[in-house]
Amino acid sequence: MNPVDRTGTPRGPDAVGTLLATLEPQLPTAVDELQIATLLERRGLTDEEARRRYGQDVFDLSRTLFLRLPSRPHRPPAEPPTPRAAKLLAHGPLYAVPSLVYPAVLIALGGPALVRGMLLATTLGWVWGMGTSVAAYRLLGQGRPRAAARLWRRLTLLGLGVAVADAALLATTGDGGTGLVAFVVAQVGYQLASGILLFYGMEARLALVALPAAGLGTAYILLGFDADRAAPVLAAGAATSTLALGAAWWATRARGEPTGPARPDTLRPTLIGTLPCVCYAMLSALFLMFNSARFITAPLELAITVAPLVLGMGVLEWRSHRFHARAVALLRRTAATADFRRLAWRLLLRELGLGMLALTALGAVLLAVLASAGILTARSVLLLGAYLLLGGAYFAGYILVNHGEFRLVLTAVGAVTALDIAATLAFSSHFAPYGEVPVFLAGCLTLLALFLTALRLTIGRVAPYR
Repeated sequence: MNPVDRTGTPRGPDAVGTLLATLEPQLPTAVDELQIATLLERRGLTDEEARRRYGQDVFDLSRTLFLRLPSRPHRPPAEPPTPRAAKLLAHGPLYAVPSLVYPAVLIALGGPALVRGMLLATTLGWVWGMGTSVAAYRLLGQGRPRAAARLWRRLTLLGLGVAVADAALLATTGDGGTGLVAFVVAQVGYQLASGILLFYGMEARLALVALPAAGLGTAYILLGFDADRAAPVLAAGAATSTLALGAAWWATRARGEPTGPARPDTLRPTLIGTLPCVCYAMLSALFLMFNSARFITAPLELAITVAPLVLGMGVLEWRSHRFHARAVALLRRTAATADFRRLAWRLLLRELGLGMLALTALGAVLLAVLASAGILTARSVLLLGAYLLLGGAYFAGYILVNHGEFRLVLTAVGAVTALDIAATLAFSSHFAPYGEVPVFLAGCLTLLALFLTALRLTIGRVAPYR
């Protein structure tokens, strides 16, 4: 009988012993009671059911079971390495490098072609890169570093081929021509290559190859968008993309598999298992791109408001890693499920607050610059607020995805995106000019609220922290 079958008989004289006899064959190398708690949770045992059938909550029951296990070698659990804060904080500026070339692309291709190309390149790079990185991380977790490197190479080449085909098709629908194709391929190439280099912890190398585009792009902006100076910036962007792809190819050179018996081929199930992450990336990209596209060629005070979010993405990554590490430590010293749930929720709010505080500080700097230039408007403040709330939603969404709560995540993002598109089409004209801004703000607030509600309901589970 399934030990957590809710139709089973109630607690008997030694119900715990019966449960132990059923579970023991599945725990040949149990490290501690938390591993048992994880197994119980995955079998659907809740605190209420555990108290009814065994007289203890899941935490206490797992400890009782562990103490009653026959003696076995004890091996402390291996803690995953925590990325250095400096590396994670660098991710935001590295993500922002392509945007420094956009003004030169605007001069070369024109506004409509820039918007169409940016939407295609950003969405394709985002979705393709997330799917590939998730699959590669899972292969690495299976002890197959060479398979992960091969996957990066093959899917990057395939992604570049898809970018060429999609951009060529897009070029037939309007202005841009071969320049549009080159722009899309260069940006997708940089996004995929940066994903590889960050995967292998090579932030410094990526920063070095990004210098041409970052340096000339920044200088071009500061010198006032002179059309005669656009060509060197475009060349620098192409050089950065090419160098990044070369560095990424070098990073995925032969990486040895551990010696031992042949491992089964898990590539197909691994790729299939990434589909929820890919769907989340697609919906997230749709929500952001639908709301941001119209501001790319808008007045500067609106176009630049996304900068604090992009620059602060590394901060959000850092705080999410800090949350996981501290939650694991909290779990090991907490005596009851209810206590862990309460303390983990406080920890989550603290890390979210610190992440959003950093974004707010970056936003305050931007507002001060806009005010000093005399171009600060109410719409720019509202749009900045929307991006800051979206940053909070990204943090909460990352935690939910890491916990495997895809049903809740996809439902929330899908519903908010659909309602946002409908509301924008129906009501934005009533809030002109740029009536899309308050609708976007409401959508970001709703998404953050839904994600936090989902986390409040699920944060006490043990399994995600094992």
